[in-house]
Amino acid sequence: MRRLPPWLWLLMALVFGATATFMALGWMKSQSQRQVEQAAKVPTSPVVVATKDIEPANALRAEHLSVVQWPQATCPKGSFGRVDQLAGRVTTLPMNAGEPILEPKLAPQGTPAGMVALVPPDKRAMTVKVDEASGVAGFIIPNNRVDVIAAINRGEYSNDPLAKTVLENVRVLGTGQKIIEKDPDGKPHIVPTVTLEVTPEEGERLALAAQESHLSLVLRSQKDENPTETQGVKTSKLFKAGEEEIGPATGPAVQIIRRQKVEDVSYLDSFRPLARKTQPQDQGSRPGNKEPVRTTPSSSPPF
Repeated sequence: MRRLPPWLWLLMALVFGATATFMALGWMKSQSQRQVEQAAKVPTSPVVVATKDIEPANALRAEHLSVVQWPQATCPKGSFGRVDQLAGRVTTLPMNAGEPILEPKLAPQGTPAGMVALVPPDKRAMTVKVDEASGVAGFIIPNNRVDVIAAINRGEYSNDPLAKTVLENVRVLGTGQKIIEKDPDGKPHIVPTVTLEVTPEEGERLALAAQESHLSLVLRSQKDENPTETQGVKTSKLFKAGEEEIGPATGPAVQIIRRQKVEDVSYLDSFRPLARKTQPQDQGSRPGNKEPVRTTPSSSPPF
């Protein structure tokens, strides 16, 4: 049998490869068309979504929004179908790009933009001054929950200052800065501020605490909503709670050895007459002999 030339084998491989490629492309095209036809059969509804990230307390504009087709079976509850329905509405929660605009995330119709859009009808917004330490080093952000602790050293507490939690589980509406002038040279100071959501009664307590004491904010977990009753703590009782467990401080012991004589001396006894525990001296020792003093510290720490 006559052998085929190499160029013929190469030509046959090219023909078979091209045929297989066209068949694969045709199958993929038919599958995509089938998927398009199936998708066209799914009923959809127009839903307005955000085209970019939107911060709370901002009024919605047309350039913030777009309309997409959403399957009716999974259409979000409270969504909108037209952009003009959202003209001027103010957001109360942050929204991400591509997220549907929902009614629960918007302030009531007619609410102006700003902090007022974030305050519920039965609440108030109150701003207090904090410093970097009392404000949890700047880690507090809107929608966090904090406790407010007041430390007072005036009036009846002038000799024995008191620290106590005055408000619990308070929502943070916003953080910012306030410029005040306190320097003799008239230079402005930038003071961090935190705006809290409070009831009218809590606002009265917070105003008095801010006037008469130093406020500190304690960041708490978003999942922790259980109230905690505390009695507060005074300076005179700050370190007394653990005294019974710790016991009196005796200080480290030092052994002083003079020939056959061993003395145990406490480190704290150096500030008062030495209290020594002397062991019996052997008969062979003579008081006239002077030996070098060797000190052997005990294993207890120096503080």
